[in-house]
Amino acid sequence: MDSEKPLAGGIPMVNIDGAKIRRIREEKSLTQLYVATVVGVTTDTISRWENRRYPTIKKENAVKLAEALESLMTDIIDHGQPTSPAEPQSPLACAPPEQEQPTPPPDTADEPAGQEPPPAHEPTAPPTPRLRPRPVGLLLLALVGLALPWWYLGNGEDGQVTAVRTLPVHATPGIPFPVVIEVTTTASRPFSLILKETLPPDCIPAQGKPQFTNQETDPPVLKWIGKITGGHAVYSYLAKLKPEANMETVHQFSGGVTVRSDDNPSIPVSGNDSLQASPFHWADSNSDGRIDDEELLFVNETYGSIEGLHFGKKLIEEIWAAKGYRWNPGTRSYDILQ
Repeated sequence: MDSEKPLAGGIPMVNIDGAKIRRIREEKSLTQLYVATVVGVTTDTISRWENRRYPTIKKENAVKLAEALESLMTDIIDHGQPTSPAEPQSPLACAPPEQEQPTPPPDTADEPAGQEPPPAHEPTAPPTPRLRPRPVGLLLLALVGLALPWWYLGNGEDGQVTAVRTLPVHATPGIPFPVVIEVTTTASRPFSLILKETLPPDCIPAQGKPQFTNQETDPPVLKWIGKITGGHAVYSYLAKLKPEANMETVHQFSGGVTVRSDDNPSIPVSGNDSLQASPFHWADSNSDGRIDDEELLFVNETYGSIEGLHFGKKLIEEIWAAKGYRWNPGTRSYDILQ
């Protein structure tokens, strides 16, 4: 059976094995919510794939599905190996159906000696059930069941996850500004997560550290698939408002984190979620036309350690060393005042 074939219109399709997909997902403790978020479909769709209601899917979705399951494409494809007619059938397949055995006569071994059994026409009272001692194993099993939740909590399996966004309060249209999202957890073991960040319509993403796993438009949505170790992970990106954005307009950001072992809705990203279009540089947090020592230190502490994030450090230091700056709408740049 051909596992890959084009659909009408030239869209490549593949045959998937729903049973393998379910087994891999459950072996890796992945929820349908986590897998659905990675692929970009609903949990109902994942359920239909696993139950073979949709045995053929787009190759693009199959690639994302394998990535979500942390497996290879060949692990989830239905290679189509039906039983050949020439192959001998199992002896069980040829065995006749098991015949129903006649009901044995009632056992009279426990009747007192010398006493005849009651006549057949008189109904006999049902035997009194015997009380058996409760097995010790059941008690131990109950105790283990009570202790397991505490064991998991002690080992950080269900640790709390939080995500906080650091976003400038304002930025000049056309000038890139940095955004940092810090994810922390009390869990002691590494686990996978998905971070989704939705940008306002008038915002253009420019760079991600680490690079986005996926990027959508209208509205702009950034996605990262990663693993948090040591209780801490940092995701950052550069963006800019469109040059035609009007000054003083406010633009909203939103985001959420989905954890692989969590069946609950995504954890919202807290922190600053709005940015105003302004003629002041984003590092000039108090909008006084200059960058002071405290503002420079905040920039270095927050963004300076992110390797490869080009947030305009040289320009910020030039403004800090000068008397101030002023936005020039004609050149769409800052004039540095000496």
